[in-house]
Amino acid sequence: MAYTSPKAEHLLREKGERVTPQRVAILRAVMQSGIHPDADAIYRHVCAEHPYISRDTVYRTLAMMEERGIIGSVLFVGNSKRYDPNTANHHHLVCLRCRKIVDFTAQSMDCLEPPPSTTRKFRVLRTTVHVEGICEECAGRTRR
Repeated sequence: MAYTSPKAEHLLREKGERVTPQRVAILRAVMQSGIHPDADAIYRHVCAEHPYISRDTVYRTLAMMEERGIIGSVLFVGNSKRYDPNTANHHHLVCLRCRKIVDFTAQSMDCLEPPPSTTRKFRVLRTTVHVEGICEECAGRTRR
């Protein structure tokens, strides 16, 4: 689904945020990517439309959008944070070779809770499962 400027503007307004051309372009870049882009990929995409936008503006805007629940993120140790347009409860398949991330839903995983002994000093905000493996494309390259 193409993510248009009016939809991006509506989402920003709905969350009480100022609507600027740069913010709309950043949100569109996340939504239209079809993948889980990192901040640098978003920056490169937005620069085509707004050549004078700074990397700092992109990073701060992504942080604000994540904090306000406009977008989500996927973070893996040793890798850059990847941004996710899907804010509904879902989980991720991660290819260990090409780093592709695929969303999936599974009600059985939605209700997973950490043991009470681990959450006494930690407030759980959400639970998401990351399943690591090798995607079909990478597995096919190995067999050849």
